[in-house]
Amino acid sequence: MRAVRGGQVAAPPHRGAGGHDAWLEHFHDDVLAPIDAACAAGGPDRFALFSELDLDLWALLLTQEYRAYPNIRALLPTVPHPTLQARWNGTSGVPLASQSAAFYRRLRDRYAELGERPLADSRVLDFGCGWGRLTRFLARDVPQSRLYGCDPVESILAICRESGVPATLARSELVPERLPFDEPFDLAFAFSVFTHLSEAAHERSLAALHAGLRPGAILVVTIRPPDYMDIDGRIDVPRYVFAPHAADPSHPQYAGGEMTYGETVITLPYVRERWSRWFELLHSDLLIGDLHQVVLTLRRRG
Repeated sequence: MRAVRGGQVAAPPHRGAGGHDAWLEHFHDDVLAPIDAACAAGGPDRFALFSELDLDLWALLLTQEYRAYPNIRALLPTVPHPTLQARWNGTSGVPLASQSAAFYRRLRDRYAELGERPLADSRVLDFGCGWGRLTRFLARDVPQSRLYGCDPVESILAICRESGVPATLARSELVPERLPFDEPFDLAFAFSVFTHLSEAAHERSLAALHAGLRPGAILVVTIRPPDYMDIDGRIDVPRYVFAPHAADPSHPQYAGGEMTYGETVITLPYVRERWSRWFELLHSDLLIGDLHQVVLTLRRRG
């Protein structure tokens, strides 16, 4: 829990939490001050107050790198220490929020275009949610009762829970037989999950997602482009290249036996050929802020 001093939520000293106060108050106080007042009562329904905010402003609020608007800070999920963020995602703070916002924007736009129901009425799954860095972006769009996250690493799920991410969370298997939820989903997304799986683990994950989605539901995932790894040979043919991490018992994604986690490149011809039994590929999109994450939008086959 965060300490409260004099009615204000104390800023974690390691984040430089007051760094963006002048910017927020100068440009956005007319919008944020009423939201801050309305957040005083707390409760998950208050997340809808942020639904019309500019996406970049929403991303900055989620960083918790400010002291102003204590009721907003008390409502929104806390964030892990920058060291953990960087270890899990390669960077932290505002740069990480910027990358996350770019994917969130693409996810929302593609679902608005292709989904069969409004996002607010959809059941949404973050597959491989980690500490909930993307799950929390959806909190303003999707009621807590319809927002879900799963991850095979229990310790990172514990951080997600401790942070107050407003979603139903459950542990999944590293090589899953099924999703850890019973009701089908309208939308699932997996950011930087299929960028790390062995071929067998990725097939099992795709099968589990197919079984856990409604017919016609949307799946949005990222894969690595061929230039992420030094690959010999053609890239215009179906290829799956996997370089496993060391089978180290201290590795959070190692559970004994064969290592199924590492660095992965999947070519688009492979996706079109091998994923087609489960999903129809609709779009492949670049993220200018992270060119090593190619966004694939797919529709579940019936």
